[in-house]
Order: sequence, then C-alpha cells, then structure tokens
Amino acid sequence: MKHTSRIVVAMVFMVTATFSRAETEAWRDRVVAAVRPGAVVARRGLDNDPITQAVLFGQGGGKWSHVGIAVQLIPDGQIYIESAMPGVGTKLEKPEVFFSAEQASAGDVLLTPVDKVDAVQSAAKSLLGRPFDDQLALDDDGKKLYCTELVAMALQGAGVIKDLPMRSVPFLTQPVIAPDDLVAAVRATVP
Repeated sequence: MKHTSRIVVAMVFMVTATFSRAETEAWRDRVVAAVRPGAVVARRGLDNDPITQAVLFGQGGGKWSHVGIAVQLIPDGQIYIESAMPGVGTKLEKPEVFFSAEQASAGDVLLTPVDKVDAVQSAAKSLLGRPFDDQLALDDDGKKLYCTELVAMALQGAGVIKDLPMRSVPFLTQPVIAPDDLVAAVRATVP
C-alpha cells in the first residue's frame, strides 16, 4: 500500500509540474500569434544571459531587454522580426525564433496605429543591414544601431513617436533609449 501511495503522489506531482510548465509557456504561442506587420515586439531574455542582465541593470530593473519591429519583405509574405544584435547588426528572424525558449523568457507585441503600419515597415526595412552600435551612441545619425535605437528611428521616421525616450545609464557617457522606456512610449501612442 505504501508503494502505491508513493507512485500516486509521484504521478500527481509530475502532472502538476507538466501543467504548470505548459501554463507558463503558453505566453509564447499567444505572442507569436499576435505579431502583425509594423508591430513593436519586446522580449525579456534569459536570466543566465549576461546581455539581458546588463540591459536590465542599466534601466534599474525593468521587464524588457530587447525589442524589434515586425516586417514583411513582400506583401502577404512571411513576417519577420527585425532587430539589432551585438556582433551581427540588424537582422531578421521569424517570430518563433525571436521568442524561442532559447532566447526569451517573456514577450509582448504592441501594435502600431493602422494608418502608420506601411510607414513603420518601410522605415524599419531601410535600416536593415546596418552594423550593431557597441557604443550605444545616438550621435552618429544611425550609421550603427542598437535594438531600441533601430525601433525608435523607425517609429520616429514613420511619425508614430515624436521624441526619443532617453535616460542616463551608469557607466555610459551619453543617454540611451532603454527597452522599457520605448515600450512605454509606444503604449502611449496607441489608443
């Protein structure tokens, strides 16, 4: 009888753990399904990723460590996430990759105003292929870009936001655009 009780307890634990894991991972399917052209996407990287930790530290904690813009290269084609990554520059990834378990522990999609979608995509695509800005400098006219700079430039170029949401960060000589601040600025523009 004791043996049977242990097996039942172990089975209940396994079912509960599996259900809890599936429930906490359900965000991934919802977020990927919500991606639309012109949308701003945000993700929180993994807790063991030093870049994620540096970005979160730089903004005093926060929720997001990386952002991008959803674009279609051809009408009605595959939607990609355009973002700027260290060592790579601006690049395209499928939403499933951008929000994959290997890269993201949380994610969100912020739709831009419908009348601005084409302009946002056009502005973002015009920045594709630029190198990553390791200095996080905003004074080089976008010759090099970091993730939030890429998204902010595209949104500003499309008339979605007027001002860049900048903040001072420890150890950097000039202000930067933090992911949480950019997400807040986008939220403020969508009714």
